[in-house]
Amino acid sequence: MNFNKIEFTHLLPSVLKPARYTNQELNSFNKEISEKTVNFCLAFPDVYEVGFSHLGLKILYTILNKETDAVADRVYCPWPDFGKLLKSENLPLFGIESSIAMQDFDVIGFTLQSELTFTNVLYMLDLAQIPINAEERTEKDPIILGGGPCAANPIPMSQFFDAFLIGDGEEAILEIKDCLKRNKSKSRKEILAALQNIEGMFIPSLHNTGTKIKARKFMDFDNPEKMHTDQIVPWVQPTHYRYVSEIMRGCSRGCRFCFAGYFYRPVRERDAQQLADNLVKEVSCYGWSEAALTSLSSSDYSCIKPLLQEIYNRMEKTSLSLPSLRVDSIDDELTVLMNAMRQTGLTVAPEAGSQRLRNIINKNITEEEILKSVEIALKNGWQLIKFYFMIGLPHEMDDDIQAIIDLIFRIIKSSGKRLQINVTISPFVPKPFTPFQWFQMEDKDELIRKARWIKNAFARHRFVKIKYHEVDSSLLECVVGRGDAKVGNLILHAYKNGAFYDGWREYFNFQKWQDAANEIDLKWGNYTSEIKLDSYLFWQDIDLGISEKFLKLEWQRAKEESTLTDCRDGNCTGCGLCDDTIIPHYSKPISPTPFKLRQKIHDNRPNIHYRAFFEKMGKMSYVTNLDLVRMIYNVFRATDLPITYSQGFNVHPVISFGPPLSLGVQGRNEYFDFVMKEFADTEKLFDTLNSAMPKALQLKDVVLLTDKAMHAMEYYKFEDVTVIPPAEYYDKFQTATTDFLQTTEFLFTRIRKGKEKTKDLKQLVKKIEWNDYQLNVTKTVIGASIFDILEHVYKIDRFETNRFKIVRQRLVVEKP
Repeated sequence: MNFNKIEFTHLLPSVLKPARYTNQELNSFNKEISEKTVNFCLAFPDVYEVGFSHLGLKILYTILNKETDAVADRVYCPWPDFGKLLKSENLPLFGIESSIAMQDFDVIGFTLQSELTFTNVLYMLDLAQIPINAEERTEKDPIILGGGPCAANPIPMSQFFDAFLIGDGEEAILEIKDCLKRNKSKSRKEILAALQNIEGMFIPSLHNTGTKIKARKFMDFDNPEKMHTDQIVPWVQPTHYRYVSEIMRGCSRGCRFCFAGYFYRPVRERDAQQLADNLVKEVSCYGWSEAALTSLSSSDYSCIKPLLQEIYNRMEKTSLSLPSLRVDSIDDELTVLMNAMRQTGLTVAPEAGSQRLRNIINKNITEEEILKSVEIALKNGWQLIKFYFMIGLPHEMDDDIQAIIDLIFRIIKSSGKRLQINVTISPFVPKPFTPFQWFQMEDKDELIRKARWIKNAFARHRFVKIKYHEVDSSLLECVVGRGDAKVGNLILHAYKNGAFYDGWREYFNFQKWQDAANEIDLKWGNYTSEIKLDSYLFWQDIDLGISEKFLKLEWQRAKEESTLTDCRDGNCTGCGLCDDTIIPHYSKPISPTPFKLRQKIHDNRPNIHYRAFFEKMGKMSYVTNLDLVRMIYNVFRATDLPITYSQGFNVHPVISFGPPLSLGVQGRNEYFDFVMKEFADTEKLFDTLNSAMPKALQLKDVVLLTDKAMHAMEYYKFEDVTVIPPAEYYDKFQTATTDFLQTTEFLFTRIRKGKEKTKDLKQLVKKIEWNDYQLNVTKTVIGASIFDILEHVYKIDRFETNRFKIVRQRLVVEKP
C-alpha cells in the first residue's frame, strides 16, 4: 500500500498559528507507518490548543505507541482558515506527525468530550475525504471509532461511526489493536463483527436493541505502562500549558446533576509515591513551569497533603495547581501548601444559593463552608475567587435565585471588597445516567430572565464579574445529549447548513440548527421536556454499572430534599457498581520529609553573560517568537546550570533574544543571551544545553560575552537574507533586481499601528544581487522586512511567497 503523504507547507504562511499543524513537538513518537503495523489516527474534534490539553487522548497515544506492532498519530480539528485552504486545494486532512492522509489509516479514533463538537467530527471526516455516513464507506475506508464520555449515549452519532468504545480505554484499546491485527485481511463487516466481541464495544450496524453493552472500567490504575509518559511538550501554547498528573479517577460525592460523577465511578487513586516520582522526573527533564494534579475533586484524594509536601520538598521554580477543590476539604494546612506552590486563587462551586436547593442536588456544602473559602482566600493574600452557580435546577423557585444574589452580597461583605469575585452562571442541562436524567430543561426565556436578574443585581460592583453561558448552546447540549437517531439527522443537516465549532461563540449560530430542525420536522421540546420514569430511554442499552433503581431512588430523594453521604465516608450507598473486580482503590500512605517553607535567598554574585547560537530551519520557521521563548525557558529549567532567574511570583530564566524572524522565514544563525552566576566552560555549556534542546532546534555554538555593547539587541544592525523562488520567477527576479540597482531612490509606504510611513528602500537595502538562481539581500534589521522588498521591488504578494525558501543567513554588525 502506498501511504499518501500530504504536502501542505505552502499553505502555512497564510493561516493563524501554523505550528498547530507542523508537529516538531518534544517527546512525540513520530513512528513510521507501514502495512505491518495497525495504524491509528487519534482525532480530537476541536482546535489544537484545546485537544492537546486533553489527557485521555495522550494516554491512549502513549499506550499504543509503546507497542511494536502499532502506530498512533494525532489529528486535531483545523481552524476554519486552514480547513478552507485544504478544501480549495483538494488536500485531505492528515495526521500531524506523519503527514499521512487520515483515509490511509486503519482506524480513526475520535474523542467525544462535548456534544458541541459533534459537527466538528463531520467537518473532519469531510476534510479527510472519508464518507460522513458509515453506510457509505467502502473496504478502502478506515474504521471510524468513537470514545470518551459523550459516547455513553452513542445513538445520535451512530449513523456516522462504525463502532464506539464505552468506558475506559487503557486496556480496551490494546484489545482493539490485537483484533484488527488478526483480522486485517478480512472484510469491513467481518472486522466489525470481531470488534463486537470486545467488552464495551457498541457496533451500530450490528447491535440488537435490548442487548446490554457493559462499560469498561480500568482498575489497574497504578500500572506505569498505562500512563502518558514522557508527556509531549508543545510549541503552540495550549489551553493548559503544564504537566498533567491524573491523581484520581472517579468521584462518589453523588451530585445528582453531574454526569462525570457517575460515568467515571468507582474512585481509583494512583499511588502517591509513584505520582510524586513521575511528576518530579518530568518537570526536571523537560522544564515545565507549571504542573497540575487533576481529578474531579483533587482535595478528596486521600494522600493529598503528604503528596503536596513530597512534591514541594523535591521541586523548585515550578508552580503546582489543583484545578478542582472542594471547600469542605480545605483547611489551613492545605492552604499553606497551596500557597507555597504559588496557587493564586480559589474556585468554589456551590451550584445553588439556598441550602434547600443544595440538598436537592446533593451538594453537601454549607454556607458557612462557602464563607470560609473567602476567609481562606483573604488569609493567603489571594486576589481572585471564582464561584459557579446553576440556574434552572429541578424544583428551583425564584427564592433560590434571590438566594444566589444574597449569598454573593454576603461574600462581598465578608471580603471587605478586597477580592476580585468572578461568578459564572450555567443553565442546568439534564444528562443521561444521572438521577436528573428524567427532568426537563427549563424554558429559554426563563433561563435568560434568571441570568439577567443575577447579573443586574451587581451592575454597580466593578470587582464582581457575572457571566453566563449561552442558553442556546445549553439547549443544543440537552437535545444532543438525550437524543436518538433523529437527532443524528439533525446534526447532519446542521452541518450541511454550515454549523461547526459550536463550542466557540464566534462560530456558533443557533439559527443554522433551527433551520435544520425545521427541515426534518424535529421538535426541540421532544428532547427537553420531562421524561416519565417508566419511559423508554434512548441510551438504556448502555450499562455504566449504576443501577436504574438507584437513580430512581435518588430522583425521589431529590423531591424529598434528602441528601446521600459519600460512600467513602460511611456505608455503601447501593449504586450497584461494585462487584468482585470493580471496587474503589486508594493510594498507600506516604511519609514525606517534614514540610518547611523555603526562604528566598538573594544571590549577590555578579552576572556572567553568554550567547548561544542556533538554527531555526524547516517547519520551525512557523513557530512564533513567543512560542520559541517559552520552549527555551523550558530548556534552561531542565538543566542544573546556575542560571539567573527573574524576581517575582512567576519566575523564569533571564534570557534575551535577538531580532525575531518573520513567520515563515528560516534562520541559520539566530541567538539568545543568558545570564549565569558562575563561570562555565563554553564547551560544557554547549553540551548541557544541547542535551536539553528539542531536536527540531539545532544548537551551533555558545560564547562568553565580554563586550557590553554586544548585550544590546541593536548590536546587529544588518542581516543577510537569501530568497530561493520557484523557476517560473527567475526572469522576474533578474529584471527587477537590475531595475532596482539602477534607481537612486525607491520609496514605499507601509502601515504600522494604523499609521502610514513612507521609506526609501535604497537607504535600507545595502546590497542586493540575483546570482545562481537565488536573491541575496543585505538590509537593515529594522525599517523593512524581506516581504516588503518582495512586494514592492518584485511585485510578489505575501501569498505567492509561500513556495519560496527564505533564510536569514546571519546577522551583521557593521555596514558592509
